[in-house]
Amino acid sequence: MTKGNRIATILAASLLFGLAPSQLRADDFGKIVHQIETNYHVHRNYRFVMGFAGFLVKCTGGFAGVKGFKGAMFDHQHLFHSDNDSDLDEVIQSVGDHGWQAIVKSYSRRSGEHSYIYARPDGKDLKLLIVNVEPTEAMVIQVKINPDKLGKFIDKHEVGGHGTQAMAMSFH
Repeated sequence: MTKGNRIATILAASLLFGLAPSQLRADDFGKIVHQIETNYHVHRNYRFVMGFAGFLVKCTGGFAGVKGFKGAMFDHQHLFHSDNDSDLDEVIQSVGDHGWQAIVKSYSRRSGEHSYIYARPDGKDLKLLIVNVEPTEAMVIQVKINPDKLGKFIDKHEVGGHGTQAMAMSFH
């Protein structure tokens, strides 16, 4: 490798790694994760494992219809309840402005658990954004799936249940 190629490689790598955190925060997944980190003063657990899982999903080429995966886990941490919960609700509900459709919104006063599931079409694929916040843990997951491949996988591997033929969903 020549000196010029080495410098170009180092420059490209530093730009890639330098821009990665800001790019992550530019999407809805990154905004929600950042909001949890800043409001509750916690840090993600198992970053490497979640990143590796996302890498494996991309490398497998859409096994069972799953084409993309992002995950952030906040495990065994103290997520205190305060006015920050309303800030989190605002950030999560703002994803509706970006084409996400709410499927599930749930709040338990007894346990303090907030659960949200959003979906949005992405060409022929479907993206799901799942957020669950509890007093001691939180999970944010974004998955990109191919509904046709997922349906075929479920039909092929179903055991004694009803197939997906009767479950046709469309998001318009």
